[in-house]
Amino acid sequence: MKVRIIKDCDYVVGHLRYGHLETEVEVNSLEEAKEMFPDNRDSYWDMDLIVDDYEVDDYEVSSSPMEFEVIE
Repeated sequence: MKVRIIKDCDYVVGHLRYGHLETEVEVNSLEEAKEMFPDNRDSYWDMDLIVDDYEVDDYEVSSSPMEFEVIE
């Protein structure tokens, strides 16, 4: 059995370093995907921002109890 243990923090302070935009689409060809998402700012709004690197400078643990969740 796997168990995920979660403890909330009241705050986290740090820096976002860099990331990338990403999305998935159902298309019939690579060319169709390229037409749907030309490399311009209008296409970027339809994509999710994924943070690749960050740095945590400080955090404070919450007084709320830990959560335990069984992972299937």
